[in-house]
Amino acid sequence: MPSLAPQRNLWTLRLYYFLLIGGGGFLFPFINLFYTQQGLSGTEIGLLSTVASLVALIAAPWWGRRSDVTSHPRRLLQFGLLATSLCMLALSQQTIFVWMAVIVTFDALLGVNVAPLSDVVALAVTKQGRAGFGSVRLWGSLGWAVTALLGGWLIEQTGLFTMFAGYALSGFASVALLALLRMPRWGPPATDQHPDRAEAPAAAHSWRATFTALWRDRTLLGLALALSILWFALNGVRQFEPVFLDQLGAGETIIGLASTIGAAVELPVMLWVDRLGRRYSSGRLLRMSFLLYIATALSVIIAPTVPVILFSHVIDGVAYSFFAVASVLFIGEVAPHRQVTTTMAIFTVTLPAIVRMISGPVGGGVFDAHGAYALYIIALIGSALGWLIMKVMVKDRRGAE
Repeated sequence: MPSLAPQRNLWTLRLYYFLLIGGGGFLFPFINLFYTQQGLSGTEIGLLSTVASLVALIAAPWWGRRSDVTSHPRRLLQFGLLATSLCMLALSQQTIFVWMAVIVTFDALLGVNVAPLSDVVALAVTKQGRAGFGSVRLWGSLGWAVTALLGGWLIEQTGLFTMFAGYALSGFASVALLALLRMPRWGPPATDQHPDRAEAPAAAHSWRATFTALWRDRTLLGLALALSILWFALNGVRQFEPVFLDQLGAGETIIGLASTIGAAVELPVMLWVDRLGRRYSSGRLLRMSFLLYIATALSVIIAPTVPVILFSHVIDGVAYSFFAVASVLFIGEVAPHRQVTTTMAIFTVTLPAIVRMISGPVGGGVFDAHGAYALYIIALIGSALGWLIMKVMVKDRRGAE
């Protein structure tokens, strides 16, 4: 490959992340506003999350297995991006809960593999170009920062359909951009260190083998438990903070600004985490994210006002930067050989889906019964418990073969 090709690949991948995650900035900060405008209760919103999570739980291992053995990961990504874009356009036209649930189901079924496979492709390309994963992932944060603020302003001017249109256009553009990506020879990431294993038969493992390895490995099991508790604790705040801000008198522009603040903070911090990763283990950096999530929840508990919530997004942006980079690196280190994508899918799709099945209705019920303030208390307790489990059970494997 020509010497300039790795750099071209890196910049193509960075622009891809800008569009991929930037599309989410149009949609996710405002989606619950759409649901409440359509007359859904907090419990019904939680049930939509549960439906999507149940489908993702079933579909993720199959997609992970397909991704581990495919020689064309780009096609799988393009298919998933196209499917989720079309599903969201269809969702924008619905007013009946049942039809929303059907569309959310198809979205989860067809688009569930986009995030984990994107991360695995990014790890392969950054290794080829000798760049850190954070230097790629921060472009997703930049995309989110731009689109969340822009989306909030556009929604105030034109209505909620804008968020679905922005998400879909970003998805279509991502599909086109992937066609320009020069993919490295596809195979498990470990093949760079163990080229003699590159031709091992694709059927050498299954998703059952990956789950078995997870269950028997104290570090993987502890990681799964700690992350599950963290996701459960944070999910309620993620779901209903935009509604809480709306109740406190903030408009869509302020709601978008909250997401933009966190994403803007991520830009320099992810580069910082890349540098820290040369000195400290990914496990240590991941534990730091739990402490930062504790600080995020505590700040709002002390003073639940719009300015403090906006400030909490500064802390949250730092926390997410540590989490997003360190978790991908750590999972890549501890995943069983030739099962990296399947393991990544379990930790980024399957386990979060299980958690959302429970936390969605629970968070909605707590919001209906006690308001959003109680969700921050849950976030504080869960983040602290998750950190304790990480400290006790999860061992660093830096430099392990």
